[in-house]
Amino acid sequence: MKVVRLLKDMETELINDLEDDKKVHEMLDCWCKQNREEKTAAIELGEEKQSQLEAFLGEAAAKMAEIKSKRDATQDEVDKDWAALNEAKALRMKDNKAFHDEEMYLQQTIDAAQQAVVVLSKHHPELAQVKEVAHKLRSANVLSFKKLSKAQLEALRVFLDEPQATGSSFLGIPGMKSYAPQSGQIFGILKQMIADFKDDISGAQQREADAVKEFEALRAAKEKEIKTGKELVIQLDDEFAEFGEKKAQAFKDLEDTKAQLELDRTFLKNLEEKCAQTDAQFEKRVKDRTTEIEAVQDTIKIINSDEAFDNFSKTVNTFVQLSGGAEAKEQQAALRRVSSMLAEVATRIHSPRLSLMATAAQLDAFTQVKAEIDKMVTELGKQQQDEIDHRDWCIKEMNDNKKDTAAAYDKKESLETKIADLTKSIETMTSEIDASTKAIAETQESMKKSSEIREGEDADFQQTVADQRLAQMILKKALARMKEVYLLQRRQQPGAPHIQTSATHTDPGNGPARFDKYEKNAGGARIVSMIEEIIADSVTAENDALAAEDDAQTAYENMMKQSNDMIIAASKKINDLKEARATAKGDLTMAKEDFKQTIVNLGDLNDTMSGLVKACKFILDNFDARQAARAAEVDALKEAKAILSGMK
Repeated sequence: MKVVRLLKDMETELINDLEDDKKVHEMLDCWCKQNREEKTAAIELGEEKQSQLEAFLGEAAAKMAEIKSKRDATQDEVDKDWAALNEAKALRMKDNKAFHDEEMYLQQTIDAAQQAVVVLSKHHPELAQVKEVAHKLRSANVLSFKKLSKAQLEALRVFLDEPQATGSSFLGIPGMKSYAPQSGQIFGILKQMIADFKDDISGAQQREADAVKEFEALRAAKEKEIKTGKELVIQLDDEFAEFGEKKAQAFKDLEDTKAQLELDRTFLKNLEEKCAQTDAQFEKRVKDRTTEIEAVQDTIKIINSDEAFDNFSKTVNTFVQLSGGAEAKEQQAALRRVSSMLAEVATRIHSPRLSLMATAAQLDAFTQVKAEIDKMVTELGKQQQDEIDHRDWCIKEMNDNKKDTAAAYDKKESLETKIADLTKSIETMTSEIDASTKAIAETQESMKKSSEIREGEDADFQQTVADQRLAQMILKKALARMKEVYLLQRRQQPGAPHIQTSATHTDPGNGPARFDKYEKNAGGARIVSMIEEIIADSVTAENDALAAEDDAQTAYENMMKQSNDMIIAASKKINDLKEARATAKGDLTMAKEDFKQTIVNLGDLNDTMSGLVKACKFILDNFDARQAARAAEVDALKEAKAILSGMK
């Protein structure tokens, strides 16, 4: 029977639909499994990377704190060494000045004592000469010499005081016969003092040499410590900047990893939901398809049974016998009209379903045809709505893709600008770092040269002072010797050098003055004055050298302080620039990664759009025609049903 054939065709169609559903579910199940495995693995790797980055950030922070603490401590040590070196220099200059003062004092004392010995060694020294040497010894403060005994100090004090008494002197005895200069106690005391003072000068000079040697060793050690400290500070600054750069990069990586993890977890959650929905939908479709197939198979069995054949032979024959009646003719005419109308519409819109229905209208009873029409109308309505939903989904996905693509291109342009700006900033900061590093090196070289020049100037100063003081010592000896002869020409009464003696009962003694010889040369006084002027000039030159040395040392210290301040400021600037450059490099790296990812996203969006075009082009291009054709089918079926319904 044709009905059975139709049922078998329907069974075949249902089985094919079930197989198609299984293939679709198999593809979806494979897709779910692949994405689930990939995202689960990506989440595990991301969590592991997050733990590693967090651990590294903690270690980097601790290491940077350690480096900073060590750097600050090293800088403090450098500053302390520098302060100690400057303090040692100031103390060395002070000690050197004290040494020269002591040396000059001792030399003057020795000169005074030696002059006194010369004067007292004469058989008949003049009173003026004795007074002069006594004045010099008193000026030299010889009474404070601690190596003399009390008896020696008392004898020396009497010697220094007696020549100052008015109208009396230990030399004022008649004929000065009571004075024996070479065997006196004063002569021995002065000899002892000269020897002791020479020992003191030798000791002071030795101590000064030892102090200079010790200072040079200290300065060399401090300068070495300062140099080592500065090198360590620079090294620590580089390490701090390097760790800062790594930390910035790790922090950026951590943020990206967290963001990616969030995306992966959301993706996996949505995937599980979609896959669960797909599994549920598949199970329902399989159940419904199986139910339909079983119903069709059961119907075929019922129709093909012997009992059904016997019944159909009777009912069909009865139906044929009754077909000659008016009602039967009307039903047959209606069925033919329905069949013809459905066939016409099916041909016009190319619908196999209507063609099948037109054939069924000729073979089956009109009640069965009406049921099939209702079923087909319902199915067509569902297909109509599914196609509308598909069309809307295509439009939405394409619009979203276009928006995402436009946003990606905007981001790409923004990242290109950012990369260019960061690259330029890094180049600028690198140039500034190089310039500051070069400036520090030039400043350090200038400081080194200034130190060498200062050492040379100090050596010249020491030599100048030593030369001037030696010249003064020599000139003072010469002056003392000249004054033994010529000083009295200016300081005594008019005439020749003369000592007035007391009168006796028979001798009136020497008068208050005495003529000098006419041939006596008076140029000695001018020589004495000249030597004194030369000594005064030498003292002035020494004082000028001392003042110049103080000015040069002050200028040197100011220059070194300013240079160190500049180096500290430049080092801080370099450190800040390195930190900023490290941050910029991290931003640049992330910008480049973002740029690469944006290019990948643009490719994915383009691929997605291509897929959408392939999947949606037919629907979008033929939507109106398909909707109109399906609507025509529905209208035709409804019209056919209306015709059949009018037969009741």
